[in-house]
Amino acid sequence: MSAENDNKPLEEVKAPEVKTEETQEAPTAAAVDVKPVTTSSVFSMFGGGAKKEKKEEDEDRGDNSGSAKAQREAAAAAAAEKGDEEEAPESEDVHFEPVIHLTEKVEVKTNEESEEQVFKMRAKLFKYVSDTREWKERGTGDVRLLKHRENGKTRLVMRRDKTLKVCANHYVVPEMKLSPNVGSDRSWVWNVVADVSEGEPEALTLAIRFANSDNANQFKDAFIKAQKENESRKIKVVTEQHNIDKPAVNEGFPMKEWTVEVYVLDQDGKEKPARCFTKAVYNLHPSFANPTQTFMEPPFKCTNEGWGEFEMTIDLYTTEKGGKQTIVHDLNFAAAQYENVHTLSFKNPSQALQQLLRETGPLPSDEERKLKKVDGGKKKKTYDVDKIADGLVKLGEDDLLQVIQMVHDHKDDNTYIQNNIDAGEFSVDLYTLPDALLKMLWDYMANQAGHHHCLSSQWGQSHLH
Repeated sequence: MSAENDNKPLEEVKAPEVKTEETQEAPTAAAVDVKPVTTSSVFSMFGGGAKKEKKEEDEDRGDNSGSAKAQREAAAAAAAEKGDEEEAPESEDVHFEPVIHLTEKVEVKTNEESEEQVFKMRAKLFKYVSDTREWKERGTGDVRLLKHRENGKTRLVMRRDKTLKVCANHYVVPEMKLSPNVGSDRSWVWNVVADVSEGEPEALTLAIRFANSDNANQFKDAFIKAQKENESRKIKVVTEQHNIDKPAVNEGFPMKEWTVEVYVLDQDGKEKPARCFTKAVYNLHPSFANPTQTFMEPPFKCTNEGWGEFEMTIDLYTTEKGGKQTIVHDLNFAAAQYENVHTLSFKNPSQALQQLLRETGPLPSDEERKLKKVDGGKKKKTYDVDKIADGLVKLGEDDLLQVIQMVHDHKDDNTYIQNNIDAGEFSVDLYTLPDALLKMLWDYMANQAGHHHCLSSQWGQSHLH
């Protein structure tokens, strides 16, 4: 130091200023503000805080020439001129564009959204292999009966545990019959015409085994109930067509006269009048002058003339209040006569409709009804159930209400009744009534026959069996 500085206070003593090309200009305010944030954040990640403090201590001791500090200040100034984009960003602000963009969330459907579960039980399913004449295990899991909320159809669905792969998927139709498996009271065997668990419809013989006989019987009851609620019939639509001597509307397309008729097939496949329907409404192509045509008597024959083929719908109305079945029919001129067969299910048929359906074959519940006719397999019913049924349909509204109340008050667990409030119908299987209730109905009907002339003609000759 020079003698000039020896007499100055310590705070006024300054180190000699070294000027270089790099330090001709003082750092800007931006550089001074940005530098501490950047360096502190970077150094703190690698433990640089202590090291920095040591350097500053060294500088205070005068060990450094000052050129390193000047270089750092110059680097900060250059960074400020280039912009903030070259600074190391804060870790929380780091953003990476995804290489693969995920698609929107897809809702997975099971085709069970419109169905309600009416039965569920754990079981093991088997399939009979005709080639090897042996039973092959198909899967273990929950067997369920799912009833569609709109059309009322019930299907059997079973999925394997863990994988949830479908091992059974078919409608419960009246043609199916549960048979006991030989030597077991906890399993059933039945035939399926079209099971679609493997994708394509497949005819199978299936067997199902439950943990005990009680579970097996519960399954059978639910199965039969589903059949009763879905009585079905095969409907045949017969189409005939021929050329007529009329000018063609379009060149190359001769005029045709065609007819469509509707029949019901019995259990032997023979055509029967479709008396289970009250009317048929044909919805033809809009180009017809009268595209909607209604017919009230079987075979509901619809006859028209035209030159073009088209797809029509046929609405078939049952005796049920508001009941309607719709068939899609393809009218074409490939053959002079052709037939199409459709299977229609009747949801919760009333006693009147059941009687009409029996004209073309027995119902699945008839076998059980016959067993109900015999009390304990030995004793016959004492009263003429058919005459009770004939008399009931002729009663007035007030008398019917008394009968309904009588049934509700004295029925037992075996009594099969259906109360369709929306349709205003009450159905009861008379063969399932206990003897005491049948006697009450018999006496009541005999009493009403004495007061109502409409009943006395057929009731006066009735007698006990």
